[in-house]
Amino acid sequence: MASKVITAAGGIVWRKVKPTGALEVLLVHRPGYDDWTFPKGKSDPGEILPVTAVREIYEETGYRVRLSHPLPEVNYRVKGGEKRVSYWLARTTDDQCDFRPNREVDRVKWFPAQEARRKLTYDHDRMLLERFEDLVAMKRHKSRTLIVLRHGKAISRADFKGQDRDRPLAAVGADQAKELVKLLSTYGTRRVISSDTARTVSTVEPFLASTGELLELDDRLGEGASGSQVDRVIESALSRKRPTVICSHRPVLADIFGSLGVDPVVLNPGQALVVHHRSGRVLSTELV
Repeated sequence: MASKVITAAGGIVWRKVKPTGALEVLLVHRPGYDDWTFPKGKSDPGEILPVTAVREIYEETGYRVRLSHPLPEVNYRVKGGEKRVSYWLARTTDDQCDFRPNREVDRVKWFPAQEARRKLTYDHDRMLLERFEDLVAMKRHKSRTLIVLRHGKAISRADFKGQDRDRPLAAVGADQAKELVKLLSTYGTRRVISSDTARTVSTVEPFLASTGELLELDDRLGEGASGSQVDRVIESALSRKRPTVICSHRPVLADIFGSLGVDPVVLNPGQALVVHHRSGRVLSTELV
């Protein structure tokens, strides 16, 4: 019988200390194990791992964060099966901390990297810390985020009698749009660009309503746009610091991936490729 797989997620939360510019990472102390580790926790049923990471970091530390560059997955044996933990780099979205000591975590503390290495209890956490230091050395810890999103499931062309640009989302597509609110918030999305069709706009509308962000319509992301038009959209998106989502259509995705210089992937309706980049160069991607 195959062993049970327990999925979990967390992150290395880091900050820059003024005025020195030194970097610190956030550790948690768990009294039940008497250990120091990075914040993490198990996924809720149906929850995608990036959302788990942000939720668990907040529950364990009191800090609200946004995710950036992914880190290696950690696997180890626990009672009852195998635990697989996905990690990301994470930055706090503000200085507020709502932490209250509890039975699971009784202390949270910022440590310089060298001190954190001595404090960490587990070898796999020290391995993660080494990966973080490697990213810092390459300046990849300051990566920016671009989310390439395919619009949610729309009513079929055969079932809609109006103009194609007005074709709305199906009921399942509307549900997908609501679910995307958590995902887009997880990466701290601050800029939303969409083609000017009803189905793409409706896909990002729930997120816009929950955050108050403004929508940028761009017909260069619509079906029939040329590769050079898409190139200009992507070039502009990569030049901005704010985490950005681009919502477009299946036929346009190949040109978008080509502009980014990444291998093409098949996105289902409502699915996204998260692209981490810096100085116009793609550093890593993840399918969510």
